Amino acid sequence: MTNSIEQQLISLGFSDYEAGIYLELVKQSPASAAFLAKKLRLSRSTVYTAIERLVARGVVGVSYRNEVKQFIAEPPTVIEELLEQEQKKLDAKFKLLEGVVTHLQALGSKDALIPNIIFFEGKESLKKIYLSMLREAPKDSTMYIIRDEFVWQDDWQFVFEQDWNDRVHRWRAENNIATKMLVNDSPEERSHAKFYASRKYFDYRLLSKDHRVHKFVIYVLGDTTSILSMEQNNLVGIKIINRHIAENFEAIFEGLWSKSKKPA
Repeated sequence: MTNSIEQQLISLGFSDYEAGIYLELVKQSPASAAFLAKKLRLSRSTVYTAIERLVARGVVGVSYRNEVKQFIAEPPTVIEELLEQEQKKLDAKFKLLEGVVTHLQALGSKDALIPNIIFFEGKESLKKIYLSMLREAPKDSTMYIIRDEFVWQDDWQFVFEQDWNDRVHRWRAENNIATKMLVNDSPEERSHAKFYASRKYFDYRLLSKDHRVHKFVIYVLGDTTSILSMEQNNLVGIKIINRHIAENFEAIFEGLWSKSKKPA
């Protein structure tokens, strides 16, 4: 159990040493650096370096006993407050980034016919690519999506979590983005009809069997097209920023849309 908690603390931003020291202080506070070094089999310099960072972040407090510095674990709620502060800083950076991106784009090439191509791989890269498309989307635009059933797999359940939804909804609302989506006509997709019906500014249709896609996704939004292969353990894709290419993919999408079934 302890190792599991320690790993979770590391996922929250603690280093290996910080997680171990904080957990030990939760069990026994106050404690000296000498005690922690002996208990955790670390050098005193390592303990002091980690504790200084924990104290600076407000996760560990300081007191004295017989003129010897002692360290005390602050309540776990401090970690939540710390994450909230980090989130505020991150939101401020995203806000600042909007102006920076606009300025940098203005400095770049004006020829929209020269493709800007980015290759990426892995789930984290996909998440970044998807959010960047939403942030950079023109106002009042439509995202076109063609995909298989990958989002209903266990590995992709994060798309239904509150944190992810808050981020996605924020950019969709700010840029007033609607969605048109084509998915396979499968029992899996039909079982989620109520979910789709509950979404705002969203329309979808079912691909015919002749146009069924497999382990594949394409997103088109504004001048950007992202094409992904969803093979297990081999998620790769390309993001292409080019108006001409995006317009042609939109035309292909509309052709498929006209031949697809409306959900019953």
